[in-house]
Amino acid sequence: MKKNIIINGINSESQILYEELLNHGLDDVVFIDSNKELVNNLNHKSQNLIAYSGNPTSLEFLEFIGINRENSQPIFVSMTDSDSVNLISCEIVKLKYELQQVVSVVNSRENMPLFNAYGINELVLKEKSITESILNTAGVSLPIKLMDIQSKGTSVWSIKIPAGSSIIGKDISKLKFPFRAIILGKIDNKGNPFQSTENIDIEQDDTVLIISSNRNEESMTRFFQGKDNG
Repeated sequence: MKKNIIINGINSESQILYEELLNHGLDDVVFIDSNKELVNNLNHKSQNLIAYSGNPTSLEFLEFIGINRENSQPIFVSMTDSDSVNLISCEIVKLKYELQQVVSVVNSRENMPLFNAYGINELVLKEKSITESILNTAGVSLPIKLMDIQSKGTSVWSIKIPAGSSIIGKDISKLKFPFRAIILGKIDNKGNPFQSTENIDIEQDDTVLIISSNRNEESMTRFFQGKDNG
């Protein structure tokens, strides 16, 4: 089902996120903000109308910008500088519209338990990149660099297998990459580890661990999405 992404808050971080989402083919994105000047400035810089001014806690406004659009799966992302605004807006869309895909920036680490208490569990601290969380929520699984190997341009990576990947059902010991890599093993969705030499199939939501060059990050993304594995 097509994803439509609603970003609450116009700032440098949310605009960087927007460009990165476009680069990954996620182009059904709108911004909302209570600051009319920020909305007007963003629309002025864009070819299309992508930003709307309004109250992010208003049900009428949220429905106007597509929170309950038919035949689409909304992802709500709150990125304002106010944790109270982020929490309240996320709580409303989660409870009123039963959204499962709700992501929020948390500006102060001490507020994270408060978000968790209200069932807002997809959280990103202000200093961390939110791109990975949004792309994973939208069904795009990115490799995560776990450790650099002695500054050689090679790293240990982990990547979660998304639904629809064509490597699901394949034997982990027989995976062949279109790039140089060593597969270390996998961790299943219950936390059980398996070595790469074991004859066990890849399943959705498994996390695969590999060693590969940093230059192969894009190739890894395509491969584990199932778009480049023959």
